[in-house]
Amino acid sequence: MRKKIALFLALVLSISVFGGCGKKDTSAPAADSAEKINTDYRYEQCGLAYSLPKEWFEKEDVNLMPVNFVNITGDIYAKIEYAYAPTENLDELNDVASEIPVEELMVPIFSLLVVKNEKIDSQTVKDELARFQSCEELPQQNGFHFYYLTDYCATTPKLLESSEKIYETLKSSLPLLKESIETFPPDESSVQAQVNEDKEHLNFMSTTLNGDPITSTVFYDYDLTVVNFWASYCYPDINELATLQAFYTQLKEKYTNINFVQVVIDTPGEETEKIVEEAYAEAGVTFTTIVPDRNMSSWIIDHLNGLPTTIFVDKTGKPLSTKIEGVKELSYYMETTEAMLETAKTGE
Repeated sequence: MRKKIALFLALVLSISVFGGCGKKDTSAPAADSAEKINTDYRYEQCGLAYSLPKEWFEKEDVNLMPVNFVNITGDIYAKIEYAYAPTENLDELNDVASEIPVEELMVPIFSLLVVKNEKIDSQTVKDELARFQSCEELPQQNGFHFYYLTDYCATTPKLLESSEKIYETLKSSLPLLKESIETFPPDESSVQAQVNEDKEHLNFMSTTLNGDPITSTVFYDYDLTVVNFWASYCYPDINELATLQAFYTQLKEKYTNINFVQVVIDTPGEETEKIVEEAYAEAGVTFTTIVPDRNMSSWIIDHLNGLPTTIFVDKTGKPLSTKIEGVKELSYYMETTEAMLETAKTGE
């Protein structure tokens, strides 16, 4: 069966951002050549542009997992890495309940590192370089070092013969990729601007209480999402689940552009989930419940004064200024939500 290259974001750091990709502006020459290089992926934030070998898109059963980030405060300023995931490991990779580390299910093909001069001797950088046998330094730019790493030498999964052939074929195209790489001064100002903008949004990549994957893209399908924050330790003393379920039901009946979700801030945890399951069964809960990840946990610490708290999020994932703190009546939730819908639509 022919598989397209899968593009999964395999790593998200709470203080990291990464820009979009697209055709490069060919008016900008390569740093080490007067000739212009046509590249398919250009990342202004980290000062790198490159093209993936077209042979990778023509092979069957090629599954590539990119790990991309920019971390303006880290020892490694930026990293772009592509790993090969053998077909026999895809089910395990897509299983959110799997306990097998991701790095044991795929093998890196190449990595591009961007490091500031003052971080060049850090142990983090040394450890990252040591993961590969081959390390080529690319043209430096304005106090930044760039490395092209190949021949991964750390622990790798055992590959079937068919997967081993695919992996070797991918590696054989790496010289073509190397020729396409361009370095240029990273746009640090856009990184900081993106960090500041991200702080205003409720970004997360987690699972529901049922174990299904869920991310902040859940906000994009609605003009407004009502998010209630609660904890298992509130039960049974602070328990408005029946009211929230009725609220959710009314929203579904009246609006197609409003959603409601709950975040239980002290999940995951076996005892915690047992309490939540009992409370949900008692109230007949059917709405979606989100387990907070590190990003959301940080947001909760910075923005919530207590529980329960209900906020309103627009379709870009940005919370509106209005909050509901404490337990309220159903009518109050409906009236406030209707007012917030108009605010979300106008963007005021």
